[in-house]
Amino acid sequence: MAAANQLRSLKEEATCSICLEYFTDPVSVECGHTFCLSCITRCWEGLQTDFPCPQCREISQNKTLRPNRHLANIVEILKPLQVQSATPEEANMCRKHEEKLKLFCEDDQEPICVVCSMSRDHKPHTVLPILEAAQEYKEKFKSFLDCLKKELEDTLELHCKEETKVTQQEAKFKSQREQITNEYVKLQQFLEQEKCRHLSNLEEEQKKSLQSIKETVTKLEEQQFVLRSWITEIELKCQQQDVDLLKDAKTVLSRYENMKPQQTDGDTLTENKEETDEEVEGVAEEEEEEAEEEAEEEGEEEDGEEEEEEEEEEEEEEKEVDLQIKIIESLEWRWARRFAAAVTLDPDTANPWLILSEDGRSVSRGDRDQDLPDTPQRFTKHIFVLGRERLSSGRHYWEVEVGEKMAWILGVCDEAASRKWPITLTPEDRYWTVGLSDDEYVALTDSPIFLTPRVPPRAVGFFLDYEAGRLSVYNVDDRSLLFTFSGASFPPTLRPFLCPGPKDEGRNAGALRILPVTGRE
Repeated sequence: MAAANQLRSLKEEATCSICLEYFTDPVSVECGHTFCLSCITRCWEGLQTDFPCPQCREISQNKTLRPNRHLANIVEILKPLQVQSATPEEANMCRKHEEKLKLFCEDDQEPICVVCSMSRDHKPHTVLPILEAAQEYKEKFKSFLDCLKKELEDTLELHCKEETKVTQQEAKFKSQREQITNEYVKLQQFLEQEKCRHLSNLEEEQKKSLQSIKETVTKLEEQQFVLRSWITEIELKCQQQDVDLLKDAKTVLSRYENMKPQQTDGDTLTENKEETDEEVEGVAEEEEEEAEEEAEEEGEEEDGEEEEEEEEEEEEEEKEVDLQIKIIESLEWRWARRFAAAVTLDPDTANPWLILSEDGRSVSRGDRDQDLPDTPQRFTKHIFVLGRERLSSGRHYWEVEVGEKMAWILGVCDEAASRKWPITLTPEDRYWTVGLSDDEYVALTDSPIFLTPRVPPRAVGFFLDYEAGRLSVYNVDDRSLLFTFSGASFPPTLRPFLCPGPKDEGRNAGALRILPVTGRE
């Protein structure tokens, strides 16, 4: 029996821990453990570095395999030998006393015979009948097995959820990449269209301007031809004898007086003088007097003219800068409108004094306090209302018509911001708004900033770029930028904010109306 156990141990030493068969072409790794060549090759398949030992998990930096020929020879010797297993009777017998194993020692955790239980080694120990101990451990194993199965189920469920998350995240990031790519493609297309439109307008303007200049040049060339003809004819006339020169002198002068050229849009051509000497002398005297007067005034006017020229140059530069700013702001506004959002008003947030239209796109100040429930989401002391839409990511654009109203406040606020008294409309209290009051337009920052629109806005546009922390406010009437809240750390959810202002005895009774963006230019 001892020989069989020794042979069994020898067989275990000659067995690969991966395939559990005798070694085939045994090789050793750096840590000293041995495996079949095919088994270790299969385990390390696809690895370029950090090769772990399948048995002790030690990492090897190099894929070094040393053949173990001595072990291979031992395996070949062991293969013909058969290891005899112990019979069931022998397995249930005490090797020391050759008695049947009927008891179980709790302290040593091993089956023993009756003689063993009476020995000094086991007498002070707790001993149970082997059947009773087996039943007890079966119940423990069953309980432990149930726990393991439950833990396995939880692990599988968690694994499934995590795999689902991976799939969802991959899909989300793929969608975001596609969205960003599409937005930049659209922006490039939009800029290319605007470039072509401006170049086309410039080319058309250039054609008209050049055509006008060419027409003027043609007229000047025609007049030059006529003048040269006159000069040639007069020069020939002057070369004639006195008698011949005087024969038709008056006729020639009258003819040329009637045929003198008209002035053009270019430089003014010199007019022909009257045929009489008196008129010529009168004109000469007048020119001399004018020249003297101009000479006297030149010294006084030179400095003024230089200043005027400098002012004109500065004005031209300012106009050029203003034009560039207008073009850029108009482009930004047109681009922002691509992200139009369908905004409607939430009646559950409206102050009881406010009246909302049925379609939820218009709000005005009423004449009485309506009987509405005082819920946490309703403004009760301030005449405010929020939009239904909850903005938590991306870009959004909407427009609000203010018309001729004398007071109003518009913008966005944190959905979780306070709606009860008191409320301060500042970014610090999570309100980002602009408004009109006492004929002054103002951005309600921590320190109010007064705005100077080129024209009074009848409609105000809002472009929210959530990820960039930016809220841009536009005057829709001239497409100019009124103000930008930038560098904001927006809360998780924002909502559009509207306040129609006090009624002011009917002078500010008009409604604020959310406009449909599509089709409005």
